[in-house]
Amino acid sequence: MFQTKITKLFGIKYPIIQGGLQGLGKESLVIAVSNEGALGMLTAGSYKNKEEFKTAIRNVRKQTPNPFGVNITIGIRRPMDEFVEAVIDEEVPIVFTSGQNPQPYMEKLKRAGIIVTHVVPSVRFAKKAETIGCDAVVVVGYECAGHPGLDDVTSLTLVQKAVQELNIPVIAAGGFSTGKSLLAALALGAEGIQMGTRFLLSKESPLHEQVKKQMVSLNETDTLIIKRSIQKPMRVMKTEISKRIAEMEKNNCSLEEIFPYISGESYEKLIREGDIGAGVISLGQTIGLINNIKSVKEIITSIIEEAELQLKYLYHL
Repeated sequence: MFQTKITKLFGIKYPIIQGGLQGLGKESLVIAVSNEGALGMLTAGSYKNKEEFKTAIRNVRKQTPNPFGVNITIGIRRPMDEFVEAVIDEEVPIVFTSGQNPQPYMEKLKRAGIIVTHVVPSVRFAKKAETIGCDAVVVVGYECAGHPGLDDVTSLTLVQKAVQELNIPVIAAGGFSTGKSLLAALALGAEGIQMGTRFLLSKESPLHEQVKKQMVSLNETDTLIIKRSIQKPMRVMKTEISKRIAEMEKNNCSLEEIFPYISGESYEKLIREGDIGAGVISLGQTIGLINNIKSVKEIITSIIEEAELQLKYLYHL
């Protein structure tokens, strides 16, 4: 029922894409998502080097006959050249890029026949992505986990504006975790949705169970934005640590002062050991709509069933 330009472009059953989850977009989750007809996304930054990443790609390919993609974050933590090479070597057909401009890699990726989608926080960057040859864009609204950009524009406005301005397919992200929100995204003109927070709280997510249990009890007000002081706003789970960082930023702290709380080491300790006090973790406002930890199969099934039911209700109004 929900066939769109995106389902055709990626060869998937449902217009649902797993967000690129740093350290968590790994084989178990990707395989589960792709096996259920959505698009699983293997996160390059979750792996130490090219060979480890290539092994992960092969493991996913062995365990799902369905399409999957790779998420490559450019220019944030470390150079991504070797991971781009891995994608080309392994003939992965779908790549999502985020962070900085993917233009330096576009010629190589397109020459290899790879479908490239770029994740953007604004229409301005979406139009740039179209100009350099991206096949689609993900636009992330203010509600999103991770990096919503500097403009504080909600998905309700941003998605519609992007659809008006672009000729390539638009995927909506930021605030989407239910069947009703999928239907809303399609009504706004998007061709699909990308979900990070919802899949974060799946049984197959490698996030520490203690962290998942704490997240399930949260409301939509239990996130906050940090790192505005360094022009890289980031929506995270509201904890004593993230509140402390926000307060430090109000007092004009330096990057060096907050770095211990936002470093890769502190994040790894949080997601692997369940130590909420170690660092910060991205979390979207849609957490207020999530009150259980389901399998990926249950999540996708419930979303599609709710969307179909709501569409019938609207049709008969």
